[in-house]
Amino acid sequence: MKSITLPLFLAALVALQGCASMQQSTSDCPSSITNASYTGPYKGMENQVGAADMARDFYCADRFKAAKYPQGFVAIYGSSRIGENNSTQPDPAIRADHDKLYQGVRQFAQQWTSLYGTRYPIMTGAGPGIMEAGNRGAKEAGGPSIGYTTYYGPSRDKGDARLAFQQYKGQDIVTDGLVFSSVAAREAMMIVHSAAIVIAPGGSGTEWEIFQILESMKSQQLTPVPIYLVGNKDRYWKSFDQRLRAMATLGTLRMNEVEGLFVYVENPQDVVPLLQQKMNLR
Repeated sequence: MKSITLPLFLAALVALQGCASMQQSTSDCPSSITNASYTGPYKGMENQVGAADMARDFYCADRFKAAKYPQGFVAIYGSSRIGENNSTQPDPAIRADHDKLYQGVRQFAQQWTSLYGTRYPIMTGAGPGIMEAGNRGAKEAGGPSIGYTTYYGPSRDKGDARLAFQQYKGQDIVTDGLVFSSVAAREAMMIVHSAAIVIAPGGSGTEWEIFQILESMKSQQLTPVPIYLVGNKDRYWKSFDQRLRAMATLGTLRMNEVEGLFVYVENPQDVVPLLQQKMNLR
């Protein structure tokens, strides 16, 4: 039996459970903030989000993409803790690599947006760190700068969508996007709305997203899109490669199933010409 990732399973569940109430729950996609096309209400922990709320999230996300950005996005994933200033990192070599990575992602987003932003906008999870770098770069290049997020931190604690999008020095860096009621719906729609994916290193959240993406592609649940893992391979991706090879040694994974799905690129700016070629944009 083929495996199925949690958000895609939930999408199917919502389609079945929520269809009866779809007419009422998704007939409108309200927003409570000016730089979001939809803000779903905060409903508490994920296991408190009902089928109708999830159905509205999926419906409003698809309506948003179809109406405004039908060709999809170049999605940037990565750590919320690798920022512009990594002075609290005690290892100077790691600190320098983090600083370089943040600026590299920002510059990639600037360059991509200046060339193709109206066709394939930059989209992030609208949080701090690497996500901030992506949205900053896109905004600095004239936008659009898209955020798909949900309720984390202060926005979760207060149930306030106005606090959901990351700002930079008090200024908006997300020009449009969505605030989901459901974490699972947000994760699923980030993936299925991506025309290309750029992944910087991160923590457990980014790792979850990486394996979710790879499994969905490997098991042919999604149409393949270009995927780039950015940053110094020895510094950031050695343990990831070792985990994949350990699975292969145990016989639980075949390396040839996943190796062709992604490309390691040390400098994020170098992704621009690779994507130009891969997406026939020259």
